[in-house]
Amino acid sequence: MIIDAHVHIATSEDENPRARVENVIRKMDQNGIDKVVCFPFASGIGKQKKMAELIRPYEDRFIPLAFINPNDADAKEQLLYCLDELGFKGMKLHPWFGNFSVGNIELLRPLFEILNERELYTVIHCTSEDYRVHPLMFERLGNTFPRVIIQMAHMGEVMAGEYAIEVAKRVPNVYLDTAITSFMAVVHVLEQCPDKVFMGCDYPFYQFEMEIQKQRLAAEDLNDYEGMKKLMGGNFSRVFHLDEK
Repeated sequence: MIIDAHVHIATSEDENPRARVENVIRKMDQNGIDKVVCFPFASGIGKQKKMAELIRPYEDRFIPLAFINPNDADAKEQLLYCLDELGFKGMKLHPWFGNFSVGNIELLRPLFEILNERELYTVIHCTSEDYRVHPLMFERLGNTFPRVIIQMAHMGEVMAGEYAIEVAKRVPNVYLDTAITSFMAVVHVLEQCPDKVFMGCDYPFYQFEMEIQKQRLAAEDLNDYEGMKKLMGGNFSRVFHLDEK
């Protein structure tokens, strides 16, 4: 099973047309992708409801997460609604868009207590040179909420990738994704923690075939095709028991 763990879905006409559900499905089929983890481009309960409506005809292909801004006064209520009424599987956070720090545990606590109690999943944007987010902040977050599967999106990008790998090696519930990372970052993660990373392309900003090619080139470089299978869906299937469903 091939799984991409980082995909945006357009929920309005003014958003990127490449991310409309029918186009995502078409691109998935062209590239042999079985499932994707998806979320809207932004927070707001209206966007979450719209995404749920759009993906419903293809619900076996999508693993939906709620895009939540923890600064919203009703953030907890939004998350509960998305989990209980819309059937979402967890939460997407974006510190830059939401203007909050991943190090602010008390702000995040009401949301993470819900995920921790239910043993659910979050994807958190983490790129370089932003004071609001750094891979090292994920160590405390992961240790504070050990039953939440935390996906560090972009694994710190170019400047903080090695920190991301070290945190993933130390913290059992912190995983990485390969979205917008370099070829060498994928090589390093295959060498150091091949069981702790999911493939993600950040569609539509990057294309599925580009990400798949990056995984293949890294595997060829290391002659590690078993590692490539882990990245391209094996790890995600194992962590979330998809092969048992």
